[in-house]
Amino acid sequence: MLMSIDIGGTFTDFVVLDQDLIHFKVPSTPRAPEKAISDGLKKEDVEIVKDSEVFHGTTVATNAFLEKKGVETAFITNKGFEDMLFIGRQERPELYELHVKKPEPPLKRENCFGISCRSDQNGEVLKSVPEEEVHGIAKKLKKKGLSASICLLHSYRRPEQEKKIGSILERYDIPFSLSSEVTGEFREYERGLTTLLDAYLDPLIKDYFSSVTEILGKEPYIMKSGGGLEIASRVKAVDCLYSGPAGGAAGGTYISKKMGVDDLITFDMGGTSADMAAIVDGQTDWKDQGEIGGFPVQTKMVDIVTVGSGGGSIARCDEGGALRVGPKSAGADPGPVCYGRGGKKPTVTDALLLMGYIDADYFLGGKIDLDLKRTEKATLELSNVLGMDHEETLMGIFRVANSKMVRTMKRITVERGLDPKDFSVLAFGGAGPLHAASLAEELGMKKVMVPPLAGVFSALGMVTSDVVHDYSKTILTSLDDGDKIEKAAAELKTRNEEGEEKILLGLRYKGQSYHINVPYTSKEKTVERFHEEHEKKYGYSDPEAEIEVVRVHLEVSKERGVDKLPHPTEKGEHPPDRRCLFEGGWRKTSTYYRKYLDHGAKGKGPSVIEGVNSTILVPPGWEWNCSRSGIIEMEERS
Repeated sequence: MLMSIDIGGTFTDFVVLDQDLIHFKVPSTPRAPEKAISDGLKKEDVEIVKDSEVFHGTTVATNAFLEKKGVETAFITNKGFEDMLFIGRQERPELYELHVKKPEPPLKRENCFGISCRSDQNGEVLKSVPEEEVHGIAKKLKKKGLSASICLLHSYRRPEQEKKIGSILERYDIPFSLSSEVTGEFREYERGLTTLLDAYLDPLIKDYFSSVTEILGKEPYIMKSGGGLEIASRVKAVDCLYSGPAGGAAGGTYISKKMGVDDLITFDMGGTSADMAAIVDGQTDWKDQGEIGGFPVQTKMVDIVTVGSGGGSIARCDEGGALRVGPKSAGADPGPVCYGRGGKKPTVTDALLLMGYIDADYFLGGKIDLDLKRTEKATLELSNVLGMDHEETLMGIFRVANSKMVRTMKRITVERGLDPKDFSVLAFGGAGPLHAASLAEELGMKKVMVPPLAGVFSALGMVTSDVVHDYSKTILTSLDDGDKIEKAAAELKTRNEEGEEKILLGLRYKGQSYHINVPYTSKEKTVERFHEEHEKKYGYSDPEAEIEVVRVHLEVSKERGVDKLPHPTEKGEHPPDRRCLFEGGWRKTSTYYRKYLDHGAKGKGPSVIEGVNSTILVPPGWEWNCSRSGIIEMEERS
């Protein structure tokens, strides 16, 4: 049996593959996320057998950081560098803002400690670790009940001094994170901050994984921020920061390969936010340094861009009388007004219901009754405040939510030198297939694809993922120095992991500050690929310039061999046509149940295709068909 669980802001999704396919949602329980897992298993009477494999995507680390609920942590570094994490970089997020206020790291200045030890830029020890100083610091940490993050200068070269400090803290039972183990790369500010976040979140993550393991009766595989699965006990806390959204991107890569569509934008819209990622030439874009809350995180992450626009995003009138949607969300509790759980402010979901796109009697397959009267009352109140008629308000909520997502889709295409017209949209999540065609239309994209089980596709995507181990090492050398590169790669390969090995090099023109990761095959092909990628990203290349290697990255992936995604169908009658609101007014709209659509089924917009966990909107001027793989393909008629 294979089972995947994806915890989102509004719902927790389950997919179970055994003799049959089971998929379902239960409301998330933000105060105790593991409760939603036990609730779901009990509700659907799912029994996890001995040889089961369980995959899990979680937002626990992200939420703990954003809500400042991590463990109080100390920062230990070289004497004289105690303020490093507060000083940061001189980067300005807003160039012309005169009063820049940098975000404060989750660290008190009184918990920063300097040790009188030092190594040079090559890792050679200049001054040894004075043990008495470390014992003194350890006693203070023990008394305060703190965890510790340890980041010494140049420890990415040689980690012995960090390990020495760690071994002393271990005697006092103080939890700690070493920068040389968390990232092992240069740039002390980024490395130090990443280590701090790991120490800040790690105790919570370990407790959470322990609870989940107890509920499941076995240790799950965790979807990592950089894509790929890893057994829970081996996952670092900082590798969980974008765990949930990475599952959808992994599923997108699988669809790209199976359908032969090289260039895709994955569009995952749920109840709280919308996540987007680019798949270029069949490979998901990733980066070796991400960001959360304005802080850099030096770990591999799928290059996902998130916007606060989901089904639960609240519509309101701002101070100037204009309609705004989000980023505040009704979440799982109380949820949109139509859920009848006490929500009073209208959301995107409420607007979609009144526009006819959602069937009040078939939401979540009919498991949740939606309250039309309360929803209409709340949206009418907003209309009166805005001074707009009701239909104009509903259409306005839909358009404003779409405009935010269009801007985000431009960020991962136009702003990176990519033409949106060359891409198709892969839409999933509970709300993604309702908005996808409208976004594509605005950006000139001609094709939208909606996979089977779109509402739980991030969970399904985990089932398609490989087990992936990532290791990296900073080296600063010329690309001509093949011996040094091979030596660094060989050192990374000593981990003895099973799977296909792939080496990537972080390359830059000498003198530049940032690098591009390029697959390393032969030197000639690597050079050619680097110039191409540099041209694409920055608009120019310089074949005469010297190329410098910044980092070596080893990816070891063990393919799990999922042949195809299930898309069970059955026989039955489709619901009657209904009226839906579009630009220009109400129109008669064809309505279908997705479970009754088999290979070869097709139609024209306006149409609504209703699934148990998501609904597809086919606008006027578009047509759709059901492919052999169960994917609904939509194309704008020329």
